[in-house]
Amino acid sequence: MINLSNNFFLDDFIVNKELCERVCISSNAYRFWKDIKAARYESSRIIFLEKKTILPKYQHILQECTPLHGMVIASAFCHFTGIASSHLIASNNSSLYKILDIRDICGIKFVNLKKFYDDLGLDYNYNIYVEKCKFFGPSPLEKKINLTNELCLGYY
Repeated sequence: MINLSNNFFLDDFIVNKELCERVCISSNAYRFWKDIKAARYESSRIIFLEKKTILPKYQHILQECTPLHGMVIASAFCHFTGIASSHLIASNNSSLYKILDIRDICGIKFVNLKKFYDDLGLDYNYNIYVEKCKFFGPSPLEKKINLTNELCLGYY
């Protein structure tokens, strides 16, 4: 089992739950497969399987599975950026929710972190954090981008 960092893009992975539902097998079946690479984010129980290590008899199903290019799970996004998970719920009317690409796959919420970086014109190596603009220092001391009227993104 590989532990993923909170900013790791799932480009080469699929959701184990989705694969198992499509081929009608147990979600623990991957544990018995030879040379499978399984991964999960810290403090998460959601399992991801590397596409190229899936058994040959299930390779044809990969085209049916939802692509995860640029995605991270919502909890990893929240840990990475320091925001509360309430910002990722549509009914809370968060202005941040409107600018993020959020998807639901098999009941699991994902955020497209790569698109978020691209929309802001930032390099993927930057560490980012989101908080109220009033808590930021003066411009030369802290690099920031205004996301909404109240929220800013800091990066280093």
